Amino acid sequence: MALIGTASATGFAARESSGTPAARSAFDQGEAAARAGKLDEAVAAFRKAIAADPDFVDAHQRLIEVTQRQQLQDVQSTSLLRLKRQYEQWARQHPTRAVYQVALGLLAKDADQADAYFNKAVAVAPSSASAHFLLARNADTRGDWDAQRKHLKTAVENNADEPRYLLRYAVAHLKSDPARFRELALQVVARFPASPSAAEALYNLADASSTLERRGYLDRLRASYPVDRFTYAASAMNMLYADLTEPSDALALARDMVRSLPAAAVWPPRVAAQEAMTRAKTLIGGGQCDEALGLLEKTPPPSGNHGTTWTLLKAEAAAGAGNREQAYKTLVESAAVSPDARVDAALPKYAADLGKTSRDVDADVWSLRDARATPAAAFTLPSVRDGAPVQLADFRGRVVLLAFWYPT
Repeated sequence: MALIGTASATGFAARESSGTPAARSAFDQGEAAARAGKLDEAVAAFRKAIAADPDFVDAHQRLIEVTQRQQLQDVQSTSLLRLKRQYEQWARQHPTRAVYQVALGLLAKDADQADAYFNKAVAVAPSSASAHFLLARNADTRGDWDAQRKHLKTAVENNADEPRYLLRYAVAHLKSDPARFRELALQVVARFPASPSAAEALYNLADASSTLERRGYLDRLRASYPVDRFTYAASAMNMLYADLTEPSDALALARDMVRSLPAAAVWPPRVAAQEAMTRAKTLIGGGQCDEALGLLEKTPPPSGNHGTTWTLLKAEAAAGAGNREQAYKTLVESAAVSPDARVDAALPKYAADLGKTSRDVDADVWSLRDARATPAAAFTLPSVRDGAPVQLADFRGRVVLLAFWYPT
């Protein structure tokens, strides 16, 4: 521990560091140990990184985070308290070194106390990008988005080589200025193409986009960011899978993910579902509709967009097998549970086969919904407007939206 504080106290504020080569090497060893659950080894490695470069902010942060993990595993441990006292000592010994104030902020019990330390860091070193970044994080928690963007802008200006700062600055504009968000997010990808932040930027761009633009971002993630190395690329593949409507395309993706992420339990069932639907589509195309219908009836329907594909294939197979009533019923039951544009578009054709009008279709859908509807639980709660008691029964016969949340 003593090695960490060996840097000399100078007459100027030490500049924040992203780590010297020796410090980065020790830091990487610490990260590997932390991932393996070897927390003592991780702590030792992060201390070594700090000894090599006392202004290496990330090393301080990871030392604190891993020590906090140790504390959770052993509530009797005093390691976190001792670490806080050590940082307090270093802050006194090196009053011009902002990184120690940042560390104390990370050790603080609440956001207000943390902000006091982060502001001390800014007072010591106005160019402390990490202090501004952390002040932005707490401003976001409070809902003060103007302050959030201000601090993020300062963090980016003072450390233009840190992709995480630019990414968070981009995301801070997502709702207020979508065009600016897109511009900044694309800068992250262009300037730091091999970084996890680039993968996260593409994920956010895809999530905020639609149609061909969205697909372009997802395809780029799939091609350039291996899912076993980039968490956001793996998450993006769930998004891509949900968007695919052609079973053979979804099957190819699901098989790729099983190979790349063998421990991910979500993908094997998707492979099975898509194999069944791909096979069913082939059987329907070959006129073997009875076989296709039997296969689909033995296959649990998937969720979301693929559930719609399963429903449409089942209806097509039933109609092809000569059971138009079953085909229509399959679509009506789906529409009653979860309205979907593709089901709505298919219903008129199957309804016409049975001589039904659009009014008949609506009546059949609502008949199913009414038959399955159950009363909501009765309750009385204080109104947020004036505190007066409000009962659900007061709104009987009217359409209401119930929103529940946990106050913070």
